[in-house]
Amino acid sequence: MERTITDFAEAVRTETMKKLGGEYQVTVETKNKNNKAVYTGLHISRKGMEAEPLVYLDDYFRQYQNGNMTVPEAAECVVKASRKKGPSVEIRQFLEYENVKDSIVYRLINTEMNRELLDDLPHMEFLDLSVVFCCLVMEEVDNSAFIWIHNIHMKLWDVTVEELYRAASENTQQLEKPEIMNIEEILYDVLPEEGFSLNKNDRSMEEEPAGNNNATATVPMYVLSSRKRLQGAACMLYPDLLRRSADRMDSSYYIIPSSIHELLLIPAAGFADRDELKAMICEINDTHVAPEERLSYSLYGYDKKENKVEILC
Repeated sequence: MERTITDFAEAVRTETMKKLGGEYQVTVETKNKNNKAVYTGLHISRKGMEAEPLVYLDDYFRQYQNGNMTVPEAAECVVKASRKKGPSVEIRQFLEYENVKDSIVYRLINTEMNRELLDDLPHMEFLDLSVVFCCLVMEEVDNSAFIWIHNIHMKLWDVTVEELYRAASENTQQLEKPEIMNIEEILYDVLPEEGFSLNKNDRSMEEEPAGNNNATATVPMYVLSSRKRLQGAACMLYPDLLRRSADRMDSSYYIIPSSIHELLLIPAAGFADRDELKAMICEINDTHVAPEERLSYSLYGYDKKENKVEILC
């Protein structure tokens, strides 16, 4: 049995070439993703074909390690995945800024966890995070594909980081509409489908009011994300949205970075234990979020009076 994903990738590559025939070329490639995560995949190309996406092998390798998949079965999955119609990427279109400027959006990633990656990406600092840019090449109901914008693209287009940000700020808010929901609504819809029951007291946080040893106050929690539930942490950059959320709560609020895909909002007027919130962030990151999807271990806050986001602890 292949002991590493490198050995596994080579075995699957050999088997894939047997299945496809001599007119195809199959190579093993690795890609650095968010937070230093490294993915291994197979790039399948044929003479005359445009750029093709990688078929990643990491999930197949885990199934292989668990005894649920053989190398030939993995190769068959790779062949099927490669034949599915993916996003059409016209490289020549990508050479002109005017052709791509309306598809440029921004993302938020952790600065410290991505120092090496940021060396090659135009970016702007935002608290302990970095705003980076990409071009959307596919938009579907529950999925999207994008190409990172690197320093070489910025030089090719002769644009500044500020210009990228202006374009992305307008596009992201239009192309990736935000959605804020009370967590009760989400849990009430999801948990019954998963076979769980939900008591009213499970659907919010509780804080004991000062001077009262018996009564508890219910603190609402909200989930802020994009409508697709993808890359929703970027909503933290939507200034009008943050202000409107504060108006809705009639309070400043805490922002818990639950992942790169979504944020949790808790009104500050009803909850004061920052240490508990900090502990919640650590637990969420360490036990519920894949390393490449972690955003931050910081607790943020939106100040309604000052209309700004800041790091609280």
